[in-house]
Amino acid sequence: MNSAFAKNERYAVAATPILRLLGDFAVEPAGLAPSGRKARALLARLVLADAPLARDRLSALLWSRRPDAQAHASLRQCLVELKPWTRASPPLLQAGRETVAIDHTQVADDISLLRAACAADDVAAVLTRLPAHDVRFLADLEGVDDAWDDWLMVERARQEEVIVREVLAMADRLLQRGHLEQALTVADRVTRFDPCSEHAARIVMHARWEAGDGDGLRHAWHRIEDALARGIDDRPSVETAELYRSLSERQCPPAPAIPAQRSAASAGGSPSLRSAIGLGAAALTLALVGADAPRTAAPAAMLAAPAVRVEPIEARGRDAIEDRFADALAGDFARLAKASGGVVRVLDSKAAGRGGDFVVRVAIERDGGEFVSEPRVVDPLNGSILWSSRLTAPVGDLSRLRERTALAVAGLVDCALTLNGRSQPLSTDADRRSLVFAICDAHIAYDGPRAIRLMEELVERWPGDADALGMLAQVRIKHLSHDGDPAALGAERSRAIDAAQRALAIDPGNAAALTALSQTGVSELFMVEALPLLDRALATDPEYPAALMSSAVGLFMAGYVRAGVDPAERAARGDPTSIYKALGVVRRYAAAGQMEEAMAQFAAAEAIWPGHPDLTEHRRRLAVELGRTNAAEAYRAATAEERRTFDMLLIRQFADPSAGSRAVEVAAEAEFAQNRSVAYAIAAHYARIGDMPKALSWLARAPVRNTDGQWSLLYWPSVAPLRRDPLFFRTLARIGLVDFWRRQDRWPDFCSEPGLRYDCRQEAGRLARLGRAISGGSGASR
Repeated sequence: MNSAFAKNERYAVAATPILRLLGDFAVEPAGLAPSGRKARALLARLVLADAPLARDRLSALLWSRRPDAQAHASLRQCLVELKPWTRASPPLLQAGRETVAIDHTQVADDISLLRAACAADDVAAVLTRLPAHDVRFLADLEGVDDAWDDWLMVERARQEEVIVREVLAMADRLLQRGHLEQALTVADRVTRFDPCSEHAARIVMHARWEAGDGDGLRHAWHRIEDALARGIDDRPSVETAELYRSLSERQCPPAPAIPAQRSAASAGGSPSLRSAIGLGAAALTLALVGADAPRTAAPAAMLAAPAVRVEPIEARGRDAIEDRFADALAGDFARLAKASGGVVRVLDSKAAGRGGDFVVRVAIERDGGEFVSEPRVVDPLNGSILWSSRLTAPVGDLSRLRERTALAVAGLVDCALTLNGRSQPLSTDADRRSLVFAICDAHIAYDGPRAIRLMEELVERWPGDADALGMLAQVRIKHLSHDGDPAALGAERSRAIDAAQRALAIDPGNAAALTALSQTGVSELFMVEALPLLDRALATDPEYPAALMSSAVGLFMAGYVRAGVDPAERAARGDPTSIYKALGVVRRYAAAGQMEEAMAQFAAAEAIWPGHPDLTEHRRRLAVELGRTNAAEAYRAATAEERRTFDMLLIRQFADPSAGSRAVEVAAEAEFAQNRSVAYAIAAHYARIGDMPKALSWLARAPVRNTDGQWSLLYWPSVAPLRRDPLFFRTLARIGLVDFWRRQDRWPDFCSEPGLRYDCRQEAGRLARLGRAISGGSGASR
């Protein structure tokens, strides 16, 4: 017999095994962790039991759908996998004829250790065992068995309730004894483990007020408000609201004296808030700083999370154009400050600041026909420059220069806060701080190779940071080159997936990693197929900008046109420096047929960014949807050179269907020869002018692979006549969309439009029966 399975073999155990039950199941040391999920579930159930458990009970829990004999046999096989436990010396697990038990004198678990630490008021041990973010009890063991899932749901609620109750009881005792910093650190950790705990929020508010931190009191209130608004309870209880009201109306006591030495627990107890990484196609929103990070009487540079202070813009030449530019840019920063929830503060004058802040300074200057904008981020105490840039543009293109300046500042600071740790003070490690700003500079400059190389260095030197890994995945995805060798592209995509999966192994709800993973698809429908992952990212962080933007696009491409409006609006509200996002809202409203709202959004964007080049394209899009009169005006406003472009030829024929038909046909064939996916735009055009034979002819020629998503042009209101024809539905079936709709049991908006000559569900079923529908597995798509 193989000695590995010899009956008398004994396994030596060097240290007391500890089972981790909070978060994903794990065993310390890792060598004792079984690979099978049911073996892991069995260990978890046994360690939570106060007495031996009957084999009948365990087999019914883990193999509820099998006959008793088979279930018992499966349990015996599972115990074979746990031989290192049953054959340990002394045995860690006792498997008798009728019962199975774990030896609690030889085995520990993190929940028992945590509760013991609470009873002893051992702050350091509590902070070691209580996760610093919202994780679920046995998070990775759902779906083991129906009976197990029922037990897990009840046990999870019970264990999490007990943990929060006992940890907060300790925090209450610390607060009553006047140990403000320790009480705050413990309660703050609970707000990360259970963001909806009002008891924890009340302790944090008490401690902030006692520490003389009025801002911290207000932020603690806002945080519990936001958490409950995303949950079931909707708003804080009367007790919590009354406490906040009474404390905010009273003057905070003077800040207590700084102790000469801090305890080990409080020194290491500055919790790290899992932050949202706002990185996407351009600079994204400044997410809220973890305002509940400890801000007691310790020096601000040591404990306070960094804020962003924007000083008045310095106009060096003091001419009228500089003044107008400075006023407009100041408006951009004011909108950014409003969207940031207090992280960004626009100052009326230069003032001495805290060492932990970022200070933004912008100087502008007109140099002949060129305009120069020089944004920089500085350390307010010593004036050292942490980052700077120099942007130039002709005097006639100041709207875009303004946008570039605001985006550069927003993106740089957002990136730096994320990599620094949003709730942490500005890093005093000169190497890390230098590396962080170098990464962010490369990122906003679209220098992909440098950003990736520096991000890899950061991840290697400071491992275990889920946010950094998630950001690395996003940077890799953003800078994928589709023009090179397919093998190299596949390798780069694999590296991005690996970074995202490493981040999710640390933090299963990491929004950056989930968003990055959603963009790694290679199919025609990768933006549509990404929607479930994006839903997970937004469940973690409902305002995560990159996920919102991708979700808005994916929903639109899936035909859920009206549903795409909300995420587009939220993304734009979060990043008021981006005309790209503002015009995205315009497109979503117009595609949904809400032209009044689309025009209002367009007018607002035009007022903020007058003369911006992107406005012209959108003005023409809206003109076509508004009708022939508006289209004719758009054509008349175009320059002679613009009128010769293909898009303007289409607008001219739309305004006057009798004009230039031959020129349009010739130009259409030329465009199609260069880019076959333009057939969708041409089909949409002919549908708009009422020439349905040509519209259907071009739709029949449209490719179903390498479409660049151009089929979504057919969702606009003016193309409704084409959607009524069954050929439209069959084309989308060949692309793969019908298969997606069937799997999701969610049908696109056009299925409820009047005048369709088919029923979406019936036509989908018919195509499936004929073997002509869709995506991987249908004969029609091969």
